[in-house]
Amino acid sequence: MTAQPDWRTVLKELVDNIQSKVLTMIPKRHSMPVNEFKRLLDDEAQEAIVETLTLNRVSANLVSEEGDQLFGDGDYVIVADPVDGTTNLARGLQPAVTSISVSETGTQGGVFAGIVVNLYTGETYFAEKGKGAMQDGWPLQTAAPTQYSNALVSMDVSKVPRLDVMAPLIRESRHIRAEGCSAVSLCHVAAGVLDAHIDMRGILRATDASASLLILREAGGVYQVDGETFGDFPLTRDTRFELAAASSQELMDEISQLLRIG
Repeated sequence: MTAQPDWRTVLKELVDNIQSKVLTMIPKRHSMPVNEFKRLLDDEAQEAIVETLTLNRVSANLVSEEGDQLFGDGDYVIVADPVDGTTNLARGLQPAVTSISVSETGTQGGVFAGIVVNLYTGETYFAEKGKGAMQDGWPLQTAAPTQYSNALVSMDVSKVPRLDVMAPLIRESRHIRAEGCSAVSLCHVAAGVLDAHIDMRGILRATDASASLLILREAGGVYQVDGETFGDFPLTRDTRFELAAASSQELMDEISQLLRIG
């Protein structure tokens, strides 16, 4: 194995280059069909990743929503969603982010660094395993425990709503939000902005959530993957799962009970 890179520096350079390329594309939004513009955004962001990893001579297997690529001997696994919230960005909505994590093992359990950056504002969430999580350099901590009925909860019910499962959660919540960007919603739970994020569709990708799950866990949050607390999963483009995340174990227990009712 080659010498370990300074991952904080590499990740920051990656997201800076992606942000630079993506922002130059924004003026084209009004002159192109939405789907064509989304493809352009994804292609430009992927190109920025490839350029940065090549320049830094990183030895890694890149697992990206836009395609996999081997760099050097593939000593690490880099998981990237170059633009999470592409539809938001294409329509001029916030949030939209870049999300990147690094693993030693090719599974979520081996992830030791993760970064999520708001492409509009540059707001940065970062975590290293065992060292806590930060937002723009300030330590993150999830919100104090609260009952589900008082919690501010984000949900994703698009495409595959699973209303049979979600109905008790919707009925019991007084405060529901939908941000259209899973990585941001999980970071908002980590930052105490939201109390929980729930996605029971079974289509959430590893590339969407890997970095933000590390950030959430390092901030003191709890999550379940397919019903298993801190469940592990392979970091591949084909990996899909159900996810519930909460600011505390108490709130997660209440969410789990409501899911069983559903």
